[in-house]
Amino acid sequence: MNATLVLVQADGKQSEIPVKKSVMVVGRQTDCQIRIPSADVSRHHCEIALADGRLSIRDLGSSNGTFVNKRRVAQSELAPGDLIAIADMVMVVKIDGTPASVDSDDALDDGQVLPVKSAPAAKASKPDAPTRVAPPAAKKGLLDDSSVVDFDFLDEDEDIKKQPKL
Repeated sequence: MNATLVLVQADGKQSEIPVKKSVMVVGRQTDCQIRIPSADVSRHHCEIALADGRLSIRDLGSSNGTFVNKRRVAQSELAPGDLIAIADMVMVVKIDGTPASVDSDDALDDGQVLPVKSAPAAKASKPDAPTRVAPPAAKKGLLDDSSVVDFDFLDEDEDIKKQPKL
């Protein structure tokens, strides 16, 4: 069985993630095989398993849930064309080349569960108050192609050593 997950982004871009291991963990932790760096995704959110010619998904006790075709699941067998929603991300299940193509707009409309997050609008309490504009990275769908962010909170930088400990 040849299985891939087609990650669909709001701007229409698609990325295929081959399911090469018998178990692939999805989450935001660095040891996950599929990393989604989002606060809405649990450290170890769910796992995709390929065994005995079947593809399945199992939620790992995530806070916001794992959804297949807009239904929250604890565990579910996956079929070609199924839509997996994790936070505001949507992936289409592709097995042995089926479905042959994926329409990004349809996949997002039919699979997305959580509302799109946007930056809060500036309050117009004063006419001369500056307008806040959300940075481009805050817009939905702008993901790094690798879907991995390297950031070390425990960096032993010299500037940090000079700061008083709290």
